Amino acid sequence: MSDDGSGSKGSDRGADAAYLVAGVVDLALSGAASALRGVRGLLGRSDLAELAQDGEEDLKARGRLAVERYAAVPEPHLELLARRAAVRLGTCDG
Repeated sequence: MSDDGSGSKGSDRGADAAYLVAGVVDLALSGAASALRGVRGLLGRSDLAELAQDGEEDLKARGRLAVERYAAVPEPHLELLARRAAVRLGTCDG
């Protein structure tokens, strides 16, 4: 991919972009094939209903944790410290 002065640098970039896209597509197809093999393995299990239930419960717990982590607004730190100091000094009920 050297620039030999013949104006091929632009075509090298085009080839690089094409290789990049081809690599991403190959990676996605590889992942899809792996997932499909996993699904085939799951379909042969006798405890599929229990496995699905466990997966649903795990996803709900994970979702709950994500909501608590990102949606909850923590109390401002300085207000918390001021409230604790007021309680210690006896100027606030709590």
